[in-house]
Amino acid sequence: MKKLVLTCIFYCGTALTSFALACEPAGEKPEFPDPNTAETPQMVMANNAVREYVAAQTEYLNCARLNAAQHRREVRELEEFAEEFNEIIRAFRARNS
Repeated sequence: MKKLVLTCIFYCGTALTSFALACEPAGEKPEFPDPNTAETPQMVMANNAVREYVAAQTEYLNCARLNAAQHRREVRELEEFAEEFNEIIRAFRARNS
């Protein structure tokens, strides 16, 4: 019985630790390539990095306990970041068409 309780405590502690670690900000925003000089592979890598960052930041915002004003500010910053990258993609496509 004692072994069962200790095993349960261990697994519960591990689950809570992984949940706590999952609720962290995404970290550094990826750098954008210059749309006037970038090549397609650079843009693809940047696109993947931006998607990963946005997904990680969205996951953080869903689990973080922010007040309403902080949450709105973070969402607005994330939307502005994504729109800035979309503008770079449009400029890149215009140059290559």
